[in-house]
Amino acid sequence: MISLGILDRSSAVPLHEQLAHGLRAAVLAGRVDGGEAVPSTRALSADLGVARGTVVAAYEILAGEGYLLTRPGGGTVVADIAVRAPVAVADAPDRPVVEPGVLDLRPGRPGTTGLADAAWRSAWRRASATDPDADVADPAGAMALRAEIARHLGRTRGVDVSAGDVLITAGTSDAMLLTLLALAPRGDRRRLRVGIEDPGYPRVRMILRRLGIEAVPVPVRLGSGLDLDALERQRDLDAVIVTPNHHYPLGSRLDAEDRARLLAWAARDDVVVVEDDYDSEFPHGRAPLPPLHLLDPARVVLIGSLSKVLTPAVRCGWIVATGAVGERIRAARDDLDSPVSLVQQHALALYLAEGALARHTARRRREYRHRRRLLLEAFAGVPGVELAATDGGLHAVALLTGGGEGAENAVVSELGARGIRVAPLAGYAVGHDSAGCAGSAASDPAVVPARSEAPAGIVFGYAEPSTVALVEAVGVMLTVLRTHARGGRGADPDARPQPS
Repeated sequence: MISLGILDRSSAVPLHEQLAHGLRAAVLAGRVDGGEAVPSTRALSADLGVARGTVVAAYEILAGEGYLLTRPGGGTVVADIAVRAPVAVADAPDRPVVEPGVLDLRPGRPGTTGLADAAWRSAWRRASATDPDADVADPAGAMALRAEIARHLGRTRGVDVSAGDVLITAGTSDAMLLTLLALAPRGDRRRLRVGIEDPGYPRVRMILRRLGIEAVPVPVRLGSGLDLDALERQRDLDAVIVTPNHHYPLGSRLDAEDRARLLAWAARDDVVVVEDDYDSEFPHGRAPLPPLHLLDPARVVLIGSLSKVLTPAVRCGWIVATGAVGERIRAARDDLDSPVSLVQQHALALYLAEGALARHTARRRREYRHRRRLLLEAFAGVPGVELAATDGGLHAVALLTGGGEGAENAVVSELGARGIRVAPLAGYAVGHDSAGCAGSAASDPAVVPARSEAPAGIVFGYAEPSTVALVEAVGVMLTVLRTHARGGRGADPDARPQPS
């Protein structure tokens, strides 16, 4: 029996989190070795006098964090944990390659450890066990998957969606591309004029540039989201692309009053609203507001994907569109054909239909909330730094409240030299020469000049690495940030926070 400490049933901390903390501490203290089997959930629940579900939830947290490994047919064992400090790397070339010992914390990647569980393997095995279809019957996607996504959105986002209004896409970028290709400029203009958030998702700027569409930047305010006063001053926009639930990267969101105001302006000026509903599966500390599409389904094109809840490597997303806009998007899909394998669509339909996605999302939500709490505790009281964008999603922004462009560049450079890659907040501003790269998994982490009015800061993800690696990286980040807050003097390079 592994010593896990005393479970305090009167504590506000849930029992499964106390249990996870006890086992995590045992691993880190070396009281259990890598490869050692842990008790079965049934045996441990009986020993501790708790519900089996409590032990299951604790094991799921630790498996997601990388402390436990589940082996098919071989039970659950302790992972071989080797806490390593990131190593310094030489000056980065123009296109740096991730080297051994370099931890890439640029945002955009969820945790995938444990994704290929029994339900995942079963869905793919059954989808590939029969002869494939002779052709793609409907470019909009397999009806089974469209129906499951409609049910998923109804359950998780409160949207009454018909399967016929859902189109399957190869992720968010494909959904954006398809939607923009379906729109036409008004009047005698030859180019679309599309409003975009500034700062905002760099991939959107890249798509607009590739299509020859005029991008009209609209400022985003820290905390309250899109500057609607600035938006309402714009004229002759054909569309506007927004992330009202969790702005990327600042984390702001539009409240109910501002959502109504945005839609009233769009109706008055006849503007199509493209709503990127990313990260809605992971609210932390606040209830998510319903999507804009629920309020005006004929005008709002709702875009979502499985990239954050599963992995971008799946390349599967959706568009929900009705009315005349929906007809134009479906016509564009017919012309271009479906980019997503039908075998993959059938596998995902089975995965959703059997509740596996819901269970996986619940596990990930617990893991990410634990990591978020670690970040909030670690960054609390650090001078010159304010942690933002932590009310949802998989990333955080460390705002450098006492510095500007120079401080941001210095912090990014120093972290890169210590083997930790983060994204500079300036890279999300409209006008950044490397637009489309910063913040993506393949982005160049080179320091860039700040050109927007957004504060200086660094953007980093906390979902993909193990908790052990994340805690190590946070220790280095805090050392660098404290050094710059003191003007670069006298940091302790070996300072490390301990996981809670």
